[in-house]
Amino acid sequence: MTDIISFADRVALVTGAAGNIGRAVVRMLAGHGVKVAATDFDRAKTEAVLAGVVGAGGVVRCYGADVTDRAQVESLYRAVMADFGKVDILINNAGVWENRDVIGCKRFETVKPEEWRRIFAINVGGVMNFSQVFLPQMATRGYGRIINLGSIAGEVGKPGYLDYSGAKAAVIRITQVMAMENAKRGITVNSVSPGMVAAGPVKKTTGTWIGREGTADEMARAIFFFAADESGFITGADLPVDGGRILGPHGDDM
Repeated sequence: MTDIISFADRVALVTGAAGNIGRAVVRMLAGHGVKVAATDFDRAKTEAVLAGVVGAGGVVRCYGADVTDRAQVESLYRAVMADFGKVDILINNAGVWENRDVIGCKRFETVKPEEWRRIFAINVGGVMNFSQVFLPQMATRGYGRIINLGSIAGEVGKPGYLDYSGAKAAVIRITQVMAMENAKRGITVNSVSPGMVAAGPVKKTTGTWIGREGTADEMARAIFFFAADESGFITGADLPVDGGRILGPHGDDM
C-alpha cells in the first residue's frame, strides 16, 4: 500500500473514533504515520478503545465532544490546533441510527419529531459543524481531504428508516456541494457509504451479492484511499462499500 499511497507529514481528525469503523480508521492511519486527533462523545471511552493503537507506537491524541454542540466543536478546534498545529484530513465518521436498533422499523408517519431531529442533528449537523470549523485552516494552507460517512440507505432509501435515510442522503448531497465549492482551494471532499458492517464475527448473509457482511477494516480502506495525497483528482465522489447490496435482489446468482 505504501508504494501507491502516501501521507506527507499529515494530521487527521476522526470523529466517532470509539465506534466500529472509527477505530479501524484511526488504527489504519496511525499505522501509516499519520498523526491522529481522535474524538468521540466520551473521551475516557475513546482513550480506552484506542489504547492499543497508542501502545503500538501510533501518534494518537483523544478528545471528547458532542458533534451537535457548535461551542464544543469550536473548543475542540482550539485544543487540536494547540496540540498539532493543523488538520489536513477530516473524517466525519460520527453517526447514529439511534433507537431503530431497539424499536425496529417505523412507517414515516409514526416517526416522532424528536427522533428525526436527533438523527439529523448528529448525522448532518455533525458534518456541518466540523467541516465549517476545520475547513478554513485547510483553505489557508491550500490542502485538505474531507471524507464524510454516508450510507447506502442514503443512496436508495430504506423503508422504515425515513429519518436515517434522509439524513444520509443529505450527507451525500452536502459532500457534492462542498466538493464543488472547495475544489480550487486544494480541498477534496468525498463520501464513503457502508452497507452491512459486522459488529463482531463476520456472518454470511443473503443481503449482499458477495454473500457476507463487510468488515470495519474494509470500510476504513476506502476512507484511507480518499485521505491519501495521491487522491487529489477525486472529489465529489460517493463510494458504496456494500458487497453489491444496492444493485438489487440478491437471490438470483448466475
